[in-house]
Amino acid sequence: MLVHYSDDLADGVCSIHCLALSLSLNIDREPKAIWGADYGAALEPKPLVDVDKLHYLLGAKLPHAMTLSSKHAFASLKTLQEVQKKHGGQRGNFEAALLASYVDMSKDVANIRKRRKERLERAVQQGNKGP
Repeated sequence: MLVHYSDDLADGVCSIHCLALSLSLNIDREPKAIWGADYGAALEPKPLVDVDKLHYLLGAKLPHAMTLSSKHAFASLKTLQEVQKKHGGQRGNFEAALLASYVDMSKDVANIRKRRKERLERAVQQGNKGP
């Protein structure tokens, strides 16, 4: 995702979770524009679309960055509906997805810390093993 603030600061983030953090940390900056990646696009990297033009699938059984409860954006409502049939979830708009990100923040941060600690412990263990 990408947020462009009124003072021309641009902040590229990996997920709506991190966008929520950016918006909170930059509370005195007014967002001029916010774009999200179209999960349904075949292109890599995913094209960015104005968040007000995106449809969101919340809580589907799909992996997602930084959160336990997925929040995926789609430019095409038809594509969202196809994914929803396979993976469940509820439809929403950007405001619903952002609100869900704030609601999930505490659990997500605890989970991120846990995963990082586990990765560090594995790296230390692997580093301690001799040839």
